[in-house]
Amino acid sequence: MKDVYHSFKSLAAAESEYRIFYEENSGSDRIVLSPHGGGIEPGVSELVRAFSDECSVYLFEGMKRRNNQALHVTSTRFNEPLALEKVKAHQYALSIHGYRDPNRRHTLVGGTDRPRAAAVAESLKASGFSAELVSDKEQLAGVHPMNIVNRSKKTLGVQLELSTAQRSALFDDFGWRERDRTKNEHFSRYVSAVKTAFCRE
Repeated sequence: MKDVYHSFKSLAAAESEYRIFYEENSGSDRIVLSPHGGGIEPGVSELVRAFSDECSVYLFEGMKRRNNQALHVTSTRFNEPLALEKVKAHQYALSIHGYRDPNRRHTLVGGTDRPRAAAVAESLKASGFSAELVSDKEQLAGVHPMNIVNRSKKTLGVQLELSTAQRSALFDDFGWRERDRTKNEHFSRYVSAVKTAFCRE
């Protein structure tokens, strides 16, 4: 599906059912974010918030009762002012996204920070998850310089794309109202694996 809006400005002029969340972690030079939280890519918000103990976190969340996909702005065009300000204030960034695949539990790892991306992929695999470092030529490689995750101080970002099946496996109930209360052992293990490679090295 093509984006309805091609910038945050055009989205904000037409929509009101969204929420912007930011929490600073003054002890960290890293930020974990997603421009596709809430109902846009389900499961992403819960993952991002789980990093707040070690990193700063930012979320743009779709809060519509239905059709949150209309609030999806591609990462290379996502220019919400607070997101740009906060990403640029940190040395490194990691973004979390979802892609449609209801059958295979898998994570595509990309971004311009190739050493950290490779480390994240290996850490996920060591923790029992299916993950791969995608080629920088792939569609979901996340290497475009305008991608919000690559606009940190050092222009270094890591991008995670979790399949629908992988995201839903992190919760006992994947419904909107129940996700936050039903994070399971897979959720904790997944977050810990990413933290080990991105937040603590």
